[in-house]
This record gives sequence, structure tokens and C-alpha cells, in this order.
Amino acid sequence: MKQKLCLHGLEVKHQAQLLNLVKRLLPGATVKYKTKEKYFKDNDMYKCRVARFSQAAVPYLRVQCAWGVLLVCDKLLPVADITLEFDARVPEAVAEAERLVQRFLSSRLKFVLEEPSLSLRIDQLRGCFDQKDLAAYDEKEAQSLLYCHLPWQVYYVNKLWAEVLAKGAERPLMRQLRVKLRRLRSLLTFCKPLLPEQEATEWQRVLKERTNLLGDVRECDVLLMTCAKLRDAQGEQAAEQLTAILQKRRMSAASKALKGQKLNKQTLELAKLLLWLYSAELTESSEQTLEKFLQQRFGSWYNKIIALPEKYPDLHDMEQMHRIRIKLKRFRYALQSIPEVGAEPKLLRSLKYMQDMLGLLHDNYINNKLIEALVAKYPKISELRYESAMFTGWEQAKADAALEILPQQWETFEELLHDWKAKRL
Repeated sequence: MKQKLCLHGLEVKHQAQLLNLVKRLLPGATVKYKTKEKYFKDNDMYKCRVARFSQAAVPYLRVQCAWGVLLVCDKLLPVADITLEFDARVPEAVAEAERLVQRFLSSRLKFVLEEPSLSLRIDQLRGCFDQKDLAAYDEKEAQSLLYCHLPWQVYYVNKLWAEVLAKGAERPLMRQLRVKLRRLRSLLTFCKPLLPEQEATEWQRVLKERTNLLGDVRECDVLLMTCAKLRDAQGEQAAEQLTAILQKRRMSAASKALKGQKLNKQTLELAKLLLWLYSAELTESSEQTLEKFLQQRFGSWYNKIIALPEKYPDLHDMEQMHRIRIKLKRFRYALQSIPEVGAEPKLLRSLKYMQDMLGLLHDNYINNKLIEALVAKYPKISELRYESAMFTGWEQAKADAALEILPQQWETFEELLHDWKAKRL
């Protein structure tokens, strides 16, 4: 099966930068030029000059450079792409594609992974993208999940890394990046029966490691948001010392999380993930239709979720509640990433609400430990003990309220989940 991998250059000033890079890495290749232009409704369009490279010695791989513009919603966006087309069934083609990607990403130019089709890229920018429009999509094949659903999650993660590394550790960006990494890992976990188990497990570990890297920053952000609410409610002097200490801690955590991180390093790791997905030897599960696989996989996750209250019955055991939250979050991310199952908004809202309530409980549990550690670390700051007591009291009240309504909310969620299963599975 032919696959494409597209590297989109950032801040590329002229076409010669891309052309010279490819020519240097493909000595002796022949080049043909062509202008591509296409118009869409609402005045959207693209126009670019494409240089196609070919080598007689490597017939199973082609490289092209595209330079031009997209016009989407009256916004002019650059096209500065290097696209590799290769036969994923030929190991030599995959190996050569990986070698070239490594060489391209060793240059001074910065790249992110992008959808190779300019038409579909425009659809995505307009918010009307549908995985079913991809050439690799086939409802008769479960492997469509690997070739059509997972790559888009990879693109989102890569672009957020680019924003974070360009703008710094801003709270909204760091949170979005962590969420997108979790969403990608959840979808990979969902697709795991299709893939070689050992390699899939290793990629799960890698993605979890990247997510955990941002965990300390997230914990500080949660604490700082609560401090901000305290100041709004009780005046600017409330939690002043605690806020100052947490801000320093947050800066240190962000610096540690981003230390040594380079965009092309992240792009290379995610490109290797895509190359593996495109070329992995699939299991027998891939021989099922997409509908059958979705029914079996979601059916299995449904049974596990229904059994959670029996498996983790102690509402006051925060470790048990955290395990429930992780499984609900994974289920919700999978539902959102696979539109074929038609998750109704009511079910998604209920899942999000349950996730948030369990998050309040877990945050309160973790925050209390962190606050105790800070008080012990700074015994000479007399105001800190008072501020910490006020903080924990504020948080405990919210946690107690969440704990009280949790059983009723679970019943509501179960009803919606039963209805969804009856309709969709």
C-alpha cells in the first residue's frame, strides 16, 4: 500500500531552501516541475509549484517539494512541504523514508508533520474534515483506524509542540499538549489489537513518558488557579505567599519539562510512529470490517466500565477513584476520536462531568500532599501556614460536594451508556 508522509516547513523564506535541501540529499535525482492550482467554494483555493524528484535506483520511493499558498476563509497560509511517497509493504522503502526524514530533520529548517493532501488540509482548516474522505479509508477494513484516524492525532500533537516551543510554557498550550498526548495514547490503546503487541506497548510507554513530562507543570497550574479563585473571593492579599512560591515552582517545572526539547526532535519521533503504523505487520483482527472491530472493542470497554464500581467500590480511596477516572477519560477520548460510533452529546457531557468530579477528588488528594510539603519546606514563612489551611479548607469543601453527588451522577451516566450501547453496538 502506498503511503505519504509530509513535512511542512515553518518560516521557510523561499523555495530554494527546500529544493537545495532535497537536491543535496538526493544527488543524481531527476526533477520535474509542475504548477498545481485548485479552487473551492467560498473563494478557498491553493496554488503551488511542485518539484518531483525521482531516482532510478530507488523506484519504490518518490520525493516532492511544494511551494505556494492556501487561501482559506480569507486567510493566506504558506505551503512549504516536502512529501515522501513510499510503498509501506516494501521494508527497503520504509527504511529509506525514515533515513531521509532523519536527514531532513537534521537541517536548520524546522518542520512539523502535516496532511499531505492540500484539499483535505483546507477542509481541516475550515472545520469540515472527515476521515472518510481519505484515500486509505475503507469501511471494510479495521486497519482504516491506523491509516486515517491515528495520523490526525499525531499532527495535532506535533503542531502543539511547535506552539509550545515557540511561545513558551503558557498554561493553555501546556494543558492542550498534555490532553492531545493523552488522546493520541488512548486511541493507540484502542487500536492495539490490530498491531504487534510488543511494539505497540513500547509506543504506549513513549507517549506516557512525554505526558508525564508535563505533569508537574499541570499540578502547579491547578494550585495556582485555586489561589486565583481565593484572591477573587477574599481579596488580593489572600494566598499571597503561597502564590509566589507556586509561581517559582511552576517556572522550575516548566523549565525542566522543556529542557533539551527541539521541534525537529519531536517531529522525528512522531514521524517514526507514523512510519511504524503504516508498515507494521498487522494481526488477524485487522481482517475484520471496521464496524465489527468497533463493536467488539467498544463492547469490551463498555463491559469494563460497567464493572468499575464493583471493582473499585471505596469512594474514599482516592487511588481507586483515580483509576476509574483514567479509564473514563480513555473511553471518552476514544469516543471523540472515532465518529463512526456516533456518541451522543449527552453521553459525552456526562462522561466529562464524571471525569471532572473525579478530578476534583484526585486534585484535592494530591494538592493536600503538595501543600503539606511546602509548609514543611518553608517553616519560617509564618503566613504560609495560615494560607495553606485556608487553601485546603476551600478545596476540601469542593471535594466533599463532589463526593456526595458522585453516586447519583454515576447512575445517570450508566443509563446514557446503556442507551448508547443499545443503539450503536
